[in-house]
Amino acid sequence: MTAKQFFKSNAFKSLAVLIAIVLAAGVLLAICNDIFHVSDEERFARSIAKIYGTQVTTEEVELTEEEKSYNTGRVDAVYLVADDGNYLFKTTGFGGYSGGSGEVTLWTVILCEGTREAGDLRLTGIRKVVYESNEGQTLMSNFTNEYYAFFTEHNEAIAAGESFTAIKDGGELDNVSAGASQTSNAIVNAVNTALACFRGVLSGGQA
Repeated sequence: MTAKQFFKSNAFKSLAVLIAIVLAAGVLLAICNDIFHVSDEERFARSIAKIYGTQVTTEEVELTEEEKSYNTGRVDAVYLVADDGNYLFKTTGFGGYSGGSGEVTLWTVILCEGTREAGDLRLTGIRKVVYESNEGQTLMSNFTNEYYAFFTEHNEAIAAGESFTAIKDGGELDNVSAGASQTSNAIVNAVNTALACFRGVLSGGQA
């Protein structure tokens, strides 16, 4: 078959159509990628909006490794919410199910008054606690919205410097889920870690 005959053949025509389709698809894909691309910053902002309950502007607070480390948990990240001056903590609580090595990670919105710059930052309570993830916990379905709402219902005690416990009948701030006390322990530790970091690092010892 000569070159002229090949270019006139059905095989060449089919090949040309396939190449045209591939090129067109590539162009369309590039256009769609530009239109629908979501930057890392936008993806983060959307995640924070779901946690906080509304679109907010945040500024990450830089902490040392020592300031992030506690006996019962660790601070993964802290953000100042520029819109209202509150703080958003991502913390992981230790001591959960699985031989005590289980972990639960939460987001906690700390309500406050004053500013770090003025030296009068003061904790006034907890606005919201949102579950993020866990390691080794098998009964997370036991923890409903009502369980996490408990942390927001004792702001007077929290403002006075109290912390939560996961001890059955342990008092006003006891928060334990029946059948999942070890996981409750990790959850409570995550919230308490946020409180400890705020009190000891951000507010310089103020409740």
